[in-house]
Amino acid sequence: MNSEDNITKNNISEEKKKKLKYVKIYDALYLKIINGEFQPGSQLPNEPELAKMMGVSRMTLRQALSLLKEDGLIDNARGKGTFIIDEKSNVSFEQPFTGHPVYNWCSVIPTKTELEFRIEPPSESIIRSLQQKTPVVVITDRWYKNEDRVFAYSLSFIPIDTITKYNLDLKDNSGFLNFIQKTIYEKSESTRINIRFSGAGNFTAQKYTLSEKGHFLMIQETLLNDKKLPLIVTKHYIPVDTTNINFTLNKLSM
Repeated sequence: MNSEDNITKNNISEEKKKKLKYVKIYDALYLKIINGEFQPGSQLPNEPELAKMMGVSRMTLRQALSLLKEDGLIDNARGKGTFIIDEKSNVSFEQPFTGHPVYNWCSVIPTKTELEFRIEPPSESIIRSLQQKTPVVVITDRWYKNEDRVFAYSLSFIPIDTITKYNLDLKDNSGFLNFIQKTIYEKSESTRINIRFSGAGNFTAQKYTLSEKGHFLMIQETLLNDKKLPLIVTKHYIPVDTTNINFTLNKLSM
């Protein structure tokens, strides 16, 4: 990939290491859903009640709900409320290696990539996404720039097994970035893709505003090994007005 990489230090501040409040609420609601406290087809309490139940502001709750909707766990019925969705109804598709979505499906060409990462124990939602238990996960943030404009963002979850299998040196920032931007695509056997509209891009990207309009395509990309286990799971946020998706659907899986 022809880009000049601008890589930040991986010594994230103590404040950065702490989970954002809306992520904690997302995790708490996620557990309530998968543990059956909120059953598929049931309606969530209204926003004021749910915010009071979770002990957060309505803004924080809305951010958490936006992520749950993005992940296909809830949906809004206008004039009726928010309902739990059966995960089995979500649609994704698998296809051979296609390369990085931001480079392939975005009308703006990245000239710089800013990287930060941290190592944390995985939440239940991350474990389910990775389809495997892992003691720690490497969480990476990547902001894509054209000149000084930040126009797309990727959030990746990498099981520690992927790091050890490919003998990655996390102190080698350039090598690590090259691996997750390019090499890992070549190592994967297939790619599982799920595409949704999202309003979460700006607050998920944290450091930068990606789009004043706030409308994004969220491309959840899972790169699989030969045993169909994820090597990495990434959410790519691309503003709708800069997307240029063109691909052939090879296999549809429900």
